[in-house]
Amino acid sequence: MESSPLFIVGSPRSGTTFLCSVLNVHPLIQLTNECRIFALLKNTLDACNNRPDLLSVSCRDHFSRFSRRTLGPWVERFYREELGMTAPIWGDKHPSYADPTVLSGRTGSIERQPRSGSCLRLIRELLPQARFIHIHRDPRHVANSLVRKHWIGSIEDGIRVWEQYVNEIIGFFDEIPADRALTVSYRTVIEDPAATAASIGHFLDVADAAPISDFLVSQRRCPTPFSDPVTDIADLYLVPDEPAADDKLLALAGTAATHLGYARHAGAAA
Repeated sequence: MESSPLFIVGSPRSGTTFLCSVLNVHPLIQLTNECRIFALLKNTLDACNNRPDLLSVSCRDHFSRFSRRTLGPWVERFYREELGMTAPIWGDKHPSYADPTVLSGRTGSIERQPRSGSCLRLIRELLPQARFIHIHRDPRHVANSLVRKHWIGSIEDGIRVWEQYVNEIIGFFDEIPADRALTVSYRTVIEDPAATAASIGHFLDVADAAPISDFLVSQRRCPTPFSDPVTDIADLYLVPDEPAADDKLLALAGTAATHLGYARHAGAAA
């Protein structure tokens, strides 16, 4: 099986850590949990590269072209030689790869301007063969979880953060070939192990997806604890009943909520 980079993305508190753990039980898959190397590379190429105290202006374009031509194989060598990754499918899980303010930062749901853009297109540029899995969760559940973790100040701000991440991912997925992108719902991952394993196995060209479905079934009986930032195990494995479809909070999630099936007529973000 050929080398195949894979990246799990989604808004914070959407199940990215859980999905990473699920995939890592398969012998053909090895993913790091927030290595974040592409955030570092984006900072180097988009920010540090423009600082004359760090790089001569005369060398700037040369460095950028050379880096974008060579950093993909360099990243794989790092994973293989330094991190000991031997599986053909390798990569990372990091929600902030899809954050449109990953470098420019945010305070709560308030973005600093100008937007830095996410890491998604840089990953695609450096590793054209990369595949991406987007795991999404009901924005109201995400917002409640963000508030409980004290990562956001209000439910409304949590909804806005979800909308920003998810719109970035949807837009990026529209740009890449369909066979490079897979979208799965958190609810389906938790509640339908067989369908989840079949979908992921087909997407990754893995003939035997049984390790994935077997692990998902086992987690329903005996959940595996996770380290920070995932400490509320009940929040991970228990999916609340669907809220009413006319919940006004969905209006803040905009068209992304409609696109992913959470509302039939979610309005534009307020």
